[in-house]
Amino acid sequence: MADDKSGGTSPSPPTDRVVSIVEMLASLEAPATSADLADGLGLSRSTVGSILSALRERGWVRRQADLRYALGPALAGVAEKAREALPVPNGLAARIEALAARVGCGAALSLVEDGRLAFVAMTEGLGHIPAGIEVGLRLPMQAPGGAAVVAFSDRALQQRWLDTVPVERRAQLESSLAQIADSGVGVWGADAADIDRIDILAQVVSHLSADPASQGLRDRVQSIITDTSGHLYDTATLASERDLPISYLSAPVFDSVGTPVWELQIGPLRPAVSHSERGHYIREITNAAKELSVWKS
Repeated sequence: MADDKSGGTSPSPPTDRVVSIVEMLASLEAPATSADLADGLGLSRSTVGSILSALRERGWVRRQADLRYALGPALAGVAEKAREALPVPNGLAARIEALAARVGCGAALSLVEDGRLAFVAMTEGLGHIPAGIEVGLRLPMQAPGGAAVVAFSDRALQQRWLDTVPVERRAQLESSLAQIADSGVGVWGADAADIDRIDILAQVVSHLSADPASQGLRDRVQSIITDTSGHLYDTATLASERDLPISYLSAPVFDSVGTPVWELQIGPLRPAVSHSERGHYIREITNAAKELSVWKS
């Protein structure tokens, strides 16, 4: 029996197997048996059993009396060190919770790194972000995602970003980058009927996130979300008095040397937002992004 039934390629398949087991245990709401993990990840049971034995020796997993596995105590120190190493502003969680309270919807901060958006903080209990699911989730950097950071980045990164979409869409997206660079914020819309679809699809991605083996499917669903919620309103449309459907807003956050590193998002996911409400959203997210940008390492 093959150790990896997925047929995927990797620079280090054995490492991927270990990481996938740890990630799956972290994502599940309850401990799991060795067989559950093997079947969920598409690995042979003997391979998973050997990996779990090694992880147990190091304290990375623990085996319960009922033979189910859970994360082990040795990971607590690793997790704490990982949190300390994350390049995020001090007091970030409190700041985005306060932002969410002011705008009445979810808020999140993503780190743009290695061609991906990694969610490093998000609100709990008050709405959600259409493109964000949980802290730690990493999504491919695909236009229009990450536009608020890309708009302030160098031309090479902008071109790689534009190359992720068909040629016929690139001119419009390039214009969008210029608009964000000028205004400091992107306001993204969707057809009113699509707002509910975005919400449902986000829940699908959340469900899939419980299974690391579903990464490919999760990325495809996320791409659908991005396409559905991905048209940027121009300045004239935003200035109009009519109500507009709003999926989310994004703004760049800069590090201590002025490099755009993070994207701050809020997700109203509302089919009708008035002119005054839009102004409120824009002011709040841009002010919060500026406050976060003054952080010094």
